[in-house]
Amino acid sequence: MDLHPITLRFHGRDKGLEEGFQKYFFIHSLPVFRWGFVFGIFLYSLFAILDALFMPEVKKQLWQIRFLLVIPILASGIAFSFYKDFFKYWQGTIAFLVTTASFGIFWMIVIGTEPNKYYYFMGNMLVIFFGLTLIRARFLWAIATHVLALIMFGVTITFLTKCPLSVALSYWFSLVSAFLIGGVANYGMEYFARKNFYLMHRLEREEDRLKNANRLLQNQFEELKNAKKEIKILTGLIPICANCKKVRDDQGYWNQIENYITENSEAKFSHALCPECLQVLYGHEDWFKKRYNNGTKKRVDK
Repeated sequence: MDLHPITLRFHGRDKGLEEGFQKYFFIHSLPVFRWGFVFGIFLYSLFAILDALFMPEVKKQLWQIRFLLVIPILASGIAFSFYKDFFKYWQGTIAFLVTTASFGIFWMIVIGTEPNKYYYFMGNMLVIFFGLTLIRARFLWAIATHVLALIMFGVTITFLTKCPLSVALSYWFSLVSAFLIGGVANYGMEYFARKNFYLMHRLEREEDRLKNANRLLQNQFEELKNAKKEIKILTGLIPICANCKKVRDDQGYWNQIENYITENSEAKFSHALCPECLQVLYGHEDWFKKRYNNGTKKRVDK
């Protein structure tokens, strides 16, 4: 399997497999994409309970972000997946939806109340695991999406909040670790998906080769079978007279050898004279040719 180690694209001698893999991966990932985001919407809604418990003063604004911005966008992404040409846009759609979920969390942190709002940074860790492992984002798309999420985290915690340095460093290490673990998992999933596709392709090629070989053998078998029908072979000991050369058949009758062979095989005889017999019967072998004038029955005058 000839893969680029970073992009994980087929290249070199296997370059022609890339387009087929893209379609294969899309077809097998589309149900996962849809149900994954249904599950994501459920979790994103469920965390509204924490809004009411931890920051009741701003829960209305937080719920507006959840239910009027992020969740409708995620739902529209699911609806967009039923578009006939969605194949062209599905990785970009995943990136946009995951970025929207991250942006919603960071916005809630900015407008939240101290100190409970800092716990919401852990929500973005769930988004990282979700985006890298659950919804079949391809490696480069997934990495680019979550690098953007980490940048938004850095901007939020540095310029838009007054988060203590110790807390910021703790969350930073947690998010980066989640990103690295999820990135390795995402790389492995795409790698083995490509390997599975490659092995399936090789198996199909071998099956086609075996089918062609079997078809050729079947044709040869039919030819041999038909040829065998046209061939009648004489086998065993055949009693033949040492003097007149007559042959004894199974009923005990003596027959001319040509009659016996004609009756017991597909061979046919045409009579002629060999040079020795011509010499014995007519004195010289050219006599026959002269008598019948090169094969015609016109007599030649002496």
